Amino acid sequence: MATATSLGITAGPTVFQGLVSGNQVTFQGIPVIPPVSSGVATVYRITNVRANVTGLGGGGLAGTTQLLASVSISGSTSLPVTNPVLTAGFIQSGLSTTLRNATNTSSSSSVNPTLGQCNNQSSPNGVAVLQYAENFGTAFKTRVAPLGATSGQSGAPANQNVPGSIYNSESGFVFNGAGTAIAPGLADYGTRLKAVFNAVPAGVRIFVSTANIATNTSGANALNAQPANNSISSYAVLVVSEAASDANGFPPTLASTTAVNGSPATLQLTELPVSGGTATATWEVINTNPSQNETLQFAVFEQYASNVASNLPAPGQATVNMSYAPTPTVAFSASAGTAASSSLTIPRFADTSTAKNIFLVTICQTLLLFPFVTNQAGFDTGLAIANTSQDPPAIGTATQAGNCTLYWYDGTGKTPNVTTPTINSGTVYTTLASTSAAGFQGYMFALCNFQFAHGFAFISDLGARNLAMGYLALVINNNSNSNNRNTTITTESANQ
Repeated sequence: MATATSLGITAGPTVFQGLVSGNQVTFQGIPVIPPVSSGVATVYRITNVRANVTGLGGGGLAGTTQLLASVSISGSTSLPVTNPVLTAGFIQSGLSTTLRNATNTSSSSSVNPTLGQCNNQSSPNGVAVLQYAENFGTAFKTRVAPLGATSGQSGAPANQNVPGSIYNSESGFVFNGAGTAIAPGLADYGTRLKAVFNAVPAGVRIFVSTANIATNTSGANALNAQPANNSISSYAVLVVSEAASDANGFPPTLASTTAVNGSPATLQLTELPVSGGTATATWEVINTNPSQNETLQFAVFEQYASNVASNLPAPGQATVNMSYAPTPTVAFSASAGTAASSSLTIPRFADTSTAKNIFLVTICQTLLLFPFVTNQAGFDTGLAIANTSQDPPAIGTATQAGNCTLYWYDGTGKTPNVTTPTINSGTVYTTLASTSAAGFQGYMFALCNFQFAHGFAFISDLGARNLAMGYLALVINNNSNSNNRNTTITTESANQ
């Protein structure tokens, strides 16, 4: 879009909409009116031109790579252009994302909590904080510049039609006199931030905060309050989808708040629909401070009902990708982006995010230690493992069936691991050391893929004629049952 103002001659702008072809914008029929007075200039401004720079930012320090534009004039009368190649801008990535733990105290591996399949969660449980940070002060933009007479961005776009003015918004110059429903130059919405949750295990529900939070998922600091009037407080709200907007885009079409039993009273949550293991949340920036680098944070919660008999929630690793939005399904790569689109939204972004692990669901396990097992010098050891998850209903345990892996340790590393058949709830698996680990003497760990495993060992000479003894296996606290964390058994080298 171009505006032409002959200073001192005409009172208002004359607007010409450009025609786009490839990476060129052509303005046709632009009048060239020579100044009639000495010292008066005719100024031509070209605004609202956007470029895909995802493939152009390599090399040099951030913000030093130039985006160049060339200007040429054609017609029956030639006009010279003194500086035909101009610096239109400098290229710099505008967004950094960080996945932090639920208390917002760490971004290390503790961000990926392990959730036990057998541990029922009847209320939402905070698992992470999503953090989106500007790399420069104007990376986050509202759709139009906030007005003092409105709350945040709830007013209609107005008074954004002064040529040469900087509005710090996704919309540049907005021409309201075109007689169309959407004024030329008006962006579809403000900057949007997206989280895509992938490989969400079946049976797990995902919730996010409806706005940016102050600190963490505990609810103690709650949501940031919606700013009033033309406040510059950082504020973003959850919208129904990454590309949706109403006829005029004011206010953004907000996602409804979900009433969730047990959720923190000071947090408002919305449940995300999960389809094919994928769920998406998108927040729109409706208030921002262009004079500082801002960080917006959003809470993530999960909830599930344990049903181990049906293998729910399903074991698996969930991930999240954090990026700007929208990222159109139509290819918007560095090569394809040179062609403009009359149907894709403004603004739009290329997705350069990488998946981050956000939580892991594992089956509940029991780790048993048999401290002495022998099949030497005429002795043998009988081993029994009971699956007692079929306890009386009054105890309330969840029935599970699974196998056990037997790890043998004698200092040689020559005895291979043994995996038992599936041990159903309410049954007992038995074996002999002579059968599972002939000639072995040492200790043995049994890692069982069910809760409430118990073990017994009986050592005797042949026929128990001279010596015999029995003992209960030790139940080792591997945090699989109490703290919802998984267990890794490291075997001796020959067993790996």
